[in-house]
Amino acid sequence: MKDVLPRIKGIIPLSALALLCACEKAPPPDPFCRYEEAPPTAGIKPDQGAIQILAPVEQYIYVFDDKGKQLASERTNRVLGVQAGTYQVRVNNSSHTVYVKSKTLSKCEAGALLATGATEQYFYVFDFSGAQLASERLGKAVALFPGKYEARLNNSRAAVEISPGAPIEIKSGTLSVPAKTDEYYYVFDSAGNQLSSAKLSTPLSLFAGAWTLKINNSQARVEISAGAVTEFKPGALLVKGATDEYYYVFDGAGNQLASAKLGQALSFAEGSYTLKLNNAPVPIKVEAGGTTEYTAGSVTVKGAGDDYYYVLDPLGNQLASTRVGRSLSLPAGKYQVKRAQDTRPVDVAEGKDAVLAW
Repeated sequence: MKDVLPRIKGIIPLSALALLCACEKAPPPDPFCRYEEAPPTAGIKPDQGAIQILAPVEQYIYVFDDKGKQLASERTNRVLGVQAGTYQVRVNNSSHTVYVKSKTLSKCEAGALLATGATEQYFYVFDFSGAQLASERLGKAVALFPGKYEARLNNSRAAVEISPGAPIEIKSGTLSVPAKTDEYYYVFDSAGNQLSSAKLSTPLSLFAGAWTLKINNSQARVEISAGAVTEFKPGALLVKGATDEYYYVFDGAGNQLASAKLGQALSFAEGSYTLKLNNAPVPIKVEAGGTTEYTAGSVTVKGAGDDYYYVLDPLGNQLASTRVGRSLSLPAGKYQVKRAQDTRPVDVAEGKDAVLAW
């Protein structure tokens, strides 16, 4: 449609003026971005504007259009030429809306998260919807746009708020569990959720807090402080015997915690436990940093035939059985041995084999 207004030399038609005003409309206020004339050294095309994301660490940014299509990428602190428009810029999957005008440099500030610790383990960054954004080794920073995030380290958690400029540092603590056995320990939160595990004598980095440590199902409370080492020393239990059998360890409530072959050590948190060997109980104590050794005795029935004999406690309760000619390991104490209808008493001493000729 032709303009109904007369075209006067030097006067811009209203339709063109409206379009010009729309193009030159100022971007909305943004506390993290400022707008400057693009410098001649920016190396952008005449009809372009530019984006520069300032960050304390050099990492990559990614530019997306309003449909989620990636258009370009560049390192932080460098200038990236783009057409005028509105973009979503991401750094380590944190996102910020950036407005660009032609011949203008949109300069926006990011911050960074630096998690430090005494191990070479990794920390992870999540948004508050639970989506993982980034990960990095302890001691290295992750660039992020300003906002609130959650850092996780071996599944321990810490809330952080990132501001523009220098990295926000969060210090982890270290859990050290020196021990004499080649076993694992486990760390749980107050709700009973397992966070992490490691071999004994291998340290774990954790954010500050109170956690539950479990070793062979024995447990203890540990406090982790930022920038400090928390050392927890378990003790070891070594049960020796002359047979190829297993011993079992129970807590004070009668719950079985662990088992091992005779001659193999187990680590536990310091405390009192019950050792059972062929169902015969004996109380034991495990001390922090020490080794509790217990040497079992045994009973052997020798005689003709390959029938079974049975070992009973002093009250007549059956504890174990095996064939004649074979041995059973037992804690030191008084027992009864039954073969067929015949029952005989036997004393078992530590490290000795009580032999009954039958």
